[in-house]
Amino acid sequence: MTVLRSGLLFAPFFALSAAALGLIIADSVRQGFGVGSAIGVVLVGFVALLLGFQVVQSIRDLFARTVETIGVVVRRWSRNEFMLFRNGYIFVENHVFRLEPEEYIDINLGDTVRVVHYPHTSTVESVEVVSKESTS
Repeated sequence: MTVLRSGLLFAPFFALSAAALGLIIADSVRQGFGVGSAIGVVLVGFVALLLGFQVVQSIRDLFARTVETIGVVVRRWSRNEFMLFRNGYIFVENHVFRLEPEEYIDINLGDTVRVVHYPHTSTVESVEVVSKESTS
């Protein structure tokens, strides 16, 4: 399950960033807050907040049912992730969905698609082209 994998992937990084934030704050309390401490707290706190949000959303999706979104593909693009993996993205009904390359290849701009996904992380379970864009 992709949602569980996402939660398990981000949880250790969240724990590390939360622990680092705790150490920075504890050290700052002992030695006094300075500019460096404040910058460290803000930067590490921001990273911990983002990672924590992702973990919470993944956990929420573990207990949620999938939802279905039907709409027209308004935007379509692809990019390399970590310079290793190529992923495709589509924008449908105010949602950005990340697709595997084999799913992405058959979808064009203007197509109407049915996307079955989790509500909080928008993790795609399946995608189907309902109707192709009419080319006149």
